[in-house]
Amino acid sequence: MRPDHPMLLRRSPARARADCAPKPGFWCEWRHADGRRISSAAQQTPASAVRWARIQIRIIASAVEPAFIDPLVDRRDLGWRDAASALEQGADFTLPLTAEPHFFVWHARPVTFLPIVGGHPRPHLPEGGPP
Repeated sequence: MRPDHPMLLRRSPARARADCAPKPGFWCEWRHADGRRISSAAQQTPASAVRWARIQIRIIASAVEPAFIDPLVDRRDLGWRDAASALEQGADFTLPLTAEPHFFVWHARPVTFLPIVGGHPRPHLPEGGPP
């Protein structure tokens, strides 16, 4: 083969290195008063944790009797600034919401995610994590 042959000029692809560094994030959960989990999610930032919680309370409220939707959804606005501030400072945050006879609790806490090599998307990492 000639030295300028296309097969000789082509480099083999570099091996992909797995990024195994721990990633900071937040673990969020909505629960019933008795502790039964309604939903949970991993989020990357305080803002995404609050956004997820606000979306989930709308979903939860839609499953509640129509008479209780407005009080439940209206009360969700009261604690979100405190939640974002606490999470930004690295503290846990709990927000109880009540619309008699319904009682729900949102809890978020800072965590460190340890990536597992392989798979895409990686379901154990927060949304938008590295590929």
